[in-house]
Amino acid sequence: MANITSTPAGSGSGAAAAAAELKAAKVAAKALRQVKNEDTAKYFAVGMVGIMALFTIFRWTRFFYNKRYISKGRSNSKVLGHLIAFTRIARKNLIRNVPAFGSVGHVLVFLGFVATLLSVTLAIDWDRSQLQFFGHRLGWVTTALLVFVIFLSLKNTPLAILTSYSYERLNFFHRVAGYSLIACTMAHTVVMIVAWARVKDLSEFLLVKNIDGMVAGSAMLVILPTALFLRKGQYETFHIVHITMAALILITAAMHRPDIPMVGKIVIIAASLWIADRTLRLLKLALYGYGNTATITPLPYGGTRIVMRKTPIGAVPGTHCFLWIPGVRATESHPFTVLSTTPFEMVVAAYDGFTRDLHTRAMENPGQVFKASVDGPYGTVPDFTLYSKVLFIAGGSGASFTCGTAVDLLRKLGDSSSTTIEFVWVVKEQERIEWFAKELEELIASPRVKVRIYSTHPLSSLATQSDDSIYSWKKKFHGSEVKSISPSSSDSDIEKQPAAILPPVLNTSLTIYRGRPNVATIITETVAGAYNHDRIVVAACGPGGMMRDVRNSIVENIKVNGPSLELHSEHFGR
Repeated sequence: MANITSTPAGSGSGAAAAAAELKAAKVAAKALRQVKNEDTAKYFAVGMVGIMALFTIFRWTRFFYNKRYISKGRSNSKVLGHLIAFTRIARKNLIRNVPAFGSVGHVLVFLGFVATLLSVTLAIDWDRSQLQFFGHRLGWVTTALLVFVIFLSLKNTPLAILTSYSYERLNFFHRVAGYSLIACTMAHTVVMIVAWARVKDLSEFLLVKNIDGMVAGSAMLVILPTALFLRKGQYETFHIVHITMAALILITAAMHRPDIPMVGKIVIIAASLWIADRTLRLLKLALYGYGNTATITPLPYGGTRIVMRKTPIGAVPGTHCFLWIPGVRATESHPFTVLSTTPFEMVVAAYDGFTRDLHTRAMENPGQVFKASVDGPYGTVPDFTLYSKVLFIAGGSGASFTCGTAVDLLRKLGDSSSTTIEFVWVVKEQERIEWFAKELEELIASPRVKVRIYSTHPLSSLATQSDDSIYSWKKKFHGSEVKSISPSSSDSDIEKQPAAILPPVLNTSLTIYRGRPNVATIITETVAGAYNHDRIVVAACGPGGMMRDVRNSIVENIKVNGPSLELHSEHFGR
């Protein structure tokens, strides 16, 4: 009798149903991973907005405090005593200098950024069963970082209004975010390669979308060495490479995952921010270029005075504008500090590139007039009229900032205010004083201003020896007598000599002290001579060594029981 094997009814349909269920589960798991990856970008954005919100709250709380209490003389309220003590202790610690970072405050923001970055990468639940999933997570973090890097690069950043931090003060964080973007991109690439190799699917390399991704990563690797080695020494080359590669990254990043709408939206946001900022800057150049000219005049020791026909809206001394003179270099614009707005004037020190060519043109034909325009103004300047004592400290061409703001403050104060101003300038060659002759004349003429100028360079040929300990040279400085005083010393390195104990500076003459001053002593003496209810601000601009000395001295002189002491610093470089 033949054996008859029967197949259970519906077994074929059951296998098909199981396969369908498995496929549906995979689709659901993929969709869930996609949602979690999109959440990565959202949570990172929330973290960054939170940090910016803290700065915004601090800035406006301080603003309204100054308006309500300081301006009305109510700062001695007992209710505010503990709060003032807390903020002074916090400020004393936050502005402490930290090598490579700038200050403790910078370190804390950096740590907050890193903590957020690691949290969205690792802490949010993701399927660790496959390495490829981690690679995708890194890709989403990279995409989110791209928007943040672009946002921090904006010249017309909304943070200038919200937090009073203009783009140049955000440059440190822009670089940190940029290096993090490159690191995450490289990690994303390496993890994906390893994941493909494990499943023996390296053919993924040949997909057009992945080639686009590798082009974006290669562009970042081009930026990296220029940022590390060319940014300070050859900024013009760095800038051209930076802009070109940034545009390429935005294009190829959008083409890398065209199948994911969310990626496209994020890249479009980044590109829109970048294009809007560039468009606004071009519109400013067009607006301020209409009928505008620049008259250039050479100054001693490589200085160039630039007087513009038109003044941009919102410009005040101490802010800066990007100057464009196509007759000198048609494809470049460079930032320079505004010295005066009546007329609009800037003083530029010649180094290399554009500034060297500008000075050469001025030397060849003094008073030459060029078609020109500006993009700006940028930067934020505190309201110095809220302070009872203002100490300006400058090194070299940093006087472009302090001279302009000091004169502007003097004019705003009028005759009724009791605010006093002290102006300290350290300069190598005495002849550079002529760069700011008009401004110094106005400062010297005011009884509320004390001017101290130090020369660290050996005396020029204008000098004549009068005895063994004092060298003096005299000439008319807009009606003021100029003389140079030096302590006797056998040390040939004048820059390393400390200044002697200084006599009072007369308002009718300009006295130049030989050697380098002890800025810490000057700040300490200013604080010691103030009352507990006084508000003191030190506005400093100069080279790195001087700025570190100023910052360290401010930290040492902030006291809970004593005058209020604050720092506003401008830095050389870009």
